Amino acid sequence: MEIEQIRVLLLVLMLGIAGIFDVKSRKIPDVIWMVFGGIGVALYAWDYENVTSYHVIAIITSVFVGIVIWRWNITGLADSFAVFAMAVILPVHYEFVMMPIVVLIAALFLVAIIVTLYNVSLNIFDILRSKKINVFSEFKSESKYKKIFAFFAVHRKRKYERFVISTEYSISITPGIKSFVFVSLRNNVTGAKKIKSRETYVQNVPPLIFYMFGVTTFLLLPEILSVFLN
Repeated sequence: MEIEQIRVLLLVLMLGIAGIFDVKSRKIPDVIWMVFGGIGVALYAWDYENVTSYHVIAIITSVFVGIVIWRWNITGLADSFAVFAMAVILPVHYEFVMMPIVVLIAALFLVAIIVTLYNVSLNIFDILRSKKINVFSEFKSESKYKKIFAFFAVHRKRKYERFVISTEYSISITPGIKSFVFVSLRNNVTGAKKIKSRETYVQNVPPLIFYMFGVTTFLLLPEILSVFLN
């Protein structure tokens, strides 16, 4: 088995294990990144001759992007750690593809589509069930444009939902009137048991690393199959 194939399997295994934790608790042990990232660094002792300036650029770029998405509250710290570890294990594949960047962008794109469709579907269902076109009637202080955005970004909490963030607060000077507060999808995760009211509007906290695992597996499927079929 070649070093590059080992790196491919190492990356998929790391994201697979981390993805399981992400789905179950939205909390990933840091030891995962330390162990797999450490193995990735150790492998350079065998294939350092294949490291080019483009690999170095890919690592630096990936680390920079990982820091940016965390500092801008686009993702959580664990997601950034995943990007850092990916940058060490497999910074470049298929000659020029910066794997951490491509995987991250594709995963974020998938999450955005799926979460938006989920919110829209639930909001349409609520409209049909209540027979009221204005699903945000209690948010009288909000503008029309903010309500339109909310239609795609939030929904009423369902009983089965485990990882959500409350996106509303009451205006103390005007009892009964609420406002939206849109927050980062990876911070302040609130368990469903803590939000008792089903009338609360919430945002989902998607398991980004699980999506990264799916994208990585799809992109590297030919490599993975070649390992087991040859």
